Amino acid sequence: MSRAYINANVYTVDDKRSTAEAFIVTEDGFFGEVGTTREILGLAEGLEVIDLKGQFVMPGIHDAHCHLLMASQEKLFEAKLGTTTGPEEIVERLKEHRDGCKHLDAVSNWLVGNFYHYANFKDGKPDRKFLDDAFGDQPVVIREYTTHNIFVNTAALRAVGYDENPEDPPGGYFVRREDGSITGELVEMAASKIFYSMPKYNLKYNTEALEYGVNMLNRFGVTSVQEASCNTVYLDAARELEKTKGLTLNVSAHVVWYGAGAFSAESIGNLHHTVYKPNVEKFKTKHFDPLFTKCWLDGVPWLPHETHCSLKEDEIDFSKLLIPPETFKKGIEKFDAEGRTCKVHVCGQGSARFALDCFEELRKKRPNGPRHELAHNMDVTVEDCKRYKDLNITAEMSPAIWQDPEFQPEVNPKSVYPFNTLKDHGALLTIGSDWVFAPDTPNIFPGLQAITENKHGWNLTRKDVIDMITINGAYAIGKEKIDGSIEKGKLANFIFLDRDLINAPTISDTIVLKTFFEGKQVYDYDTDELKHFQGGI
Repeated sequence: MSRAYINANVYTVDDKRSTAEAFIVTEDGFFGEVGTTREILGLAEGLEVIDLKGQFVMPGIHDAHCHLLMASQEKLFEAKLGTTTGPEEIVERLKEHRDGCKHLDAVSNWLVGNFYHYANFKDGKPDRKFLDDAFGDQPVVIREYTTHNIFVNTAALRAVGYDENPEDPPGGYFVRREDGSITGELVEMAASKIFYSMPKYNLKYNTEALEYGVNMLNRFGVTSVQEASCNTVYLDAARELEKTKGLTLNVSAHVVWYGAGAFSAESIGNLHHTVYKPNVEKFKTKHFDPLFTKCWLDGVPWLPHETHCSLKEDEIDFSKLLIPPETFKKGIEKFDAEGRTCKVHVCGQGSARFALDCFEELRKKRPNGPRHELAHNMDVTVEDCKRYKDLNITAEMSPAIWQDPEFQPEVNPKSVYPFNTLKDHGALLTIGSDWVFAPDTPNIFPGLQAITENKHGWNLTRKDVIDMITINGAYAIGKEKIDGSIEKGKLANFIFLDRDLINAPTISDTIVLKTFFEGKQVYDYDTDELKHFQGGI
C-alpha cells in the first residue's frame, strides 16, 4: 500500500523546495507528491497515513568510497590486533584468534591480523623472526595501519614462492635488514603477490560477510554506495546475495584493473579479464552495477614509507607512480570510450596532477565522455584544484579518520584535503567513509562534523555536507534523476535521524533511527542488537 508521511521536518535536498512537512511513498517504492501536511492529507484518501510528529527526515546517504567486502571480512574473520600492540601482544592476540576462529579451515589455516604500527617495534622496523618463533610453518599476514603495506612471516613468504632475497618489484619494495635479507615488511606492490596467492574465503563466507557489510551501511543511513575495490570474489558474492536475500542498497562497484596489495587481491592478468566489459556485465543486477573501474596511481603520505607521488620543483615524481604512465593512459582511454567511470586513487600532488593531465588530453579527444573521479585528493595544488570542474572530474574525499589527531594537517602537513579550494572553484565534491582503513564502522558523521568546524581551512556549511552525501553522490554515478533527493518520481530512499542535521549544535554523534530503501524499512534503531555502534566517534 502507498503511504503518506505527515507532520515531519523534511530536508529534501531539492533546490526548488528544500524543506517540506509531508510526502507520499508509492507502493512500488518511489516518492509521490511532496509538500505541506495539508496538501498531502488532501491526496491521502485510501493511503496509510503515518504521523511523524516532527521527525527529521532526509534522503538516504551516498557513501562515495567504501571497501565493503574487505571491511566485513576483516571485522568477522580476522584477528583484531589494534595499532598500539607490540610483538608480544601481537603473538598473544593471533593465538587467541587461531584457537577460537571457525573460519581458518576455509583459508588453509592462514592467520590474518589487523593492524600493526611501525612505532611499536624496535627502531621502527618489524622483523619476522618473532612471528617465525611463535608460529613456525603457519603463514601469518598482518596489515599495516595504512592498509597499503603488510608484514608477514617466513612461512607466508615461502607459501607464495618468495625466496630470502627477492628483487623489488615495480611500484613497491621489501624492507631489508643490514645484510640485505628481507624483514618481512612488504610495501605497496611488493605485497600484491601475497594477497593474490593466499587462499580466499569461499562463496558462503563471502556472501555472509557482504550481507554484514550491507546491514552495517544501512545502520548508518546509507542507501547507495560506491565500492572502491571490487574483484572476482566480490562479483560472485554480490550476485549470490542479490539472488538469495536481495541487496538493501544500490552498489556502484568499481572493479579494479590495476591495484596494489590487499585492495585487488588478484593478479593483474586476472583483473584485466574480470574488468573486461562483456565479462563484468554478466554480474549486473537491479541493485548492483559493476560497470565502474578503479586503479591506484600512488600510495599514502604517511610514515614510515610515504608512498605518495609528490611534486619536485613543480614536476611530477614519476618514480613514485604505481602504474606505468602509458598503461594508465591506455586504461582510462579504453574505459572512457566504453562510457565507464574511472575512480583513480591520488594522495600526492604529483599523482593528482598526472591524472588531471591525462584526463585533459582525453577530453580533447572525447569532450562528452563520462564523469571520472579522483579519490582522496589529500594534497592538491591550488592551480590543479581549478581544473576539476572544466574536466568534469568528481573530487571524492574520505573523512572517516579525520577526528584522529595523527591524521590532522598539524601532524602530517600532507593531509591537506583542500575542501574549500575545490568548492570555491566549482568542483563536484563527494564524501566516502573509506571503511576498512581503521574505523569499526562506516559512521560518516564524525567526519562531517570535522569539515564544518573551521579547522585547517575546512568550514563547509551543513547544506554543503548534506549535498555531498546525497545529491552530489547521485551526480557522481549518473543517477541524479532517480536518487539523491526527496522529489516526486525518485526512489524512496530516506532516513530518520535523532536531530535536525541542518540546525543541531553538533552532528558528530548523530544516530540513525530508521533507514528506508525503495520505500521499505531496512533498519530500525529500536530493534537493533548492535545499536551500540551508533553515536560514537
